[in-house]
Amino acid sequence: MVVALLWPLAGMPLFQRVGFGSNSSRVRAIDGMRGYLALAVVLHHAVIYHEMLATGAWKYPPSAFYGPLGQVGVSLFFIISAYLFWGKLLSARSSVDFPTLFLKRAFRIGPLYVVAVGTAMALEVADGAIDYSAFATYEQAFFNLLLGVFGYVPLSSSRVCALACVTWTLPYEWLLYFSLPIAAIFSRHPVARMGLPAVLLVFSILMSVNGGRPAYGFLGLFAGGMLCATLEAHGLLVTWHRHALSAAALVMLVCIFAVYKTAYAPGPMLLCIATFFLVVTGADFFGLLTASRSVRLGEISFGIYLLQGLAFVSTFSIAPVRAFAMDNPAQYWLVILIAMVLLILMALVAHLVVEKPGVSLGNRLAAVLRLSTHREVRETTAADAAALAHRARLTRQSAGSA
Repeated sequence: MVVALLWPLAGMPLFQRVGFGSNSSRVRAIDGMRGYLALAVVLHHAVIYHEMLATGAWKYPPSAFYGPLGQVGVSLFFIISAYLFWGKLLSARSSVDFPTLFLKRAFRIGPLYVVAVGTAMALEVADGAIDYSAFATYEQAFFNLLLGVFGYVPLSSSRVCALACVTWTLPYEWLLYFSLPIAAIFSRHPVARMGLPAVLLVFSILMSVNGGRPAYGFLGLFAGGMLCATLEAHGLLVTWHRHALSAAALVMLVCIFAVYKTAYAPGPMLLCIATFFLVVTGADFFGLLTASRSVRLGEISFGIYLLQGLAFVSTFSIAPVRAFAMDNPAQYWLVILIAMVLLILMALVAHLVVEKPGVSLGNRLAAVLRLSTHREVRETTAADAAALAHRARLTRQSAGSA
């Protein structure tokens, strides 16, 4: 219901300016899915935030719906990332320019991340509870600003994470990016490109069943995204009508909430992977995911995901609003709706002012880097050719003198 009430926002004229340009390799339904996944995480944290305001503790919500809701959102985000980047390796006709890829990712993630983390740390400074005499404070501030490679940790234990503790996923994303040069070796072999994702997925399931760390489950999600990309590359898709695919995908999602208490387990992980594969095949949830408004929400999904904590802080820091919200559940959800409207507007502005310029700058620098690299290659080739010609002349002169 909350998401339905937010639908008109995506029809605002300003939303027509979102996006990073056309890219025919992207699946429109996946773009449309991103916004709803981010909103799912927001609703998950909205329930946690209520408990935090009531008890002071930030902990997993007891709700059988809102608990797994955010985890399903994160799981599908991980699957999408692996699907897209493994797909790049599979479709590459030559070696991938990884320095350029890393540069573009840094300028895609970095600008908004630095703004969000900088704002969160500024709030901590305003609290006045930071120990400025400790070197660890400055060290942590430095690591906080490293584009999400190490996530964000509050500088003071007196404040709950102002970013709603969402940055823990970014180090896993960076691990995926940094593993791509190794993965590229396997992507070139017809058997390995299918075998690597399958082996990683089986390994993840075995480790998760045996009580392994949550990271093994995240590995399985990445492996599932890779497997979906491989199956698509080989044309191994389900040829049902898109409505039948949508119905099957919806049933799988319902099963996750009906059967499991957490989405970070082998069963729901496989259901998330299967659901996403049906989306890749053509499931669009009866046109919802491919609607223009859904795609627009998807384009600003990183801002929705990253800025949700700041929207909550901005809303609930107003004492009368906080008191009104905590009076009863209906009033709390009304305030959450207001906070989500604020969040979407924040994400929209951040997209237009920070994200798009950042991506544009990254693309320009990448183009300069490619031109510089090509120039160096040409100059090196020309120098080598000149050296060979010079040695050939010397050889001929020596032969003539003899």
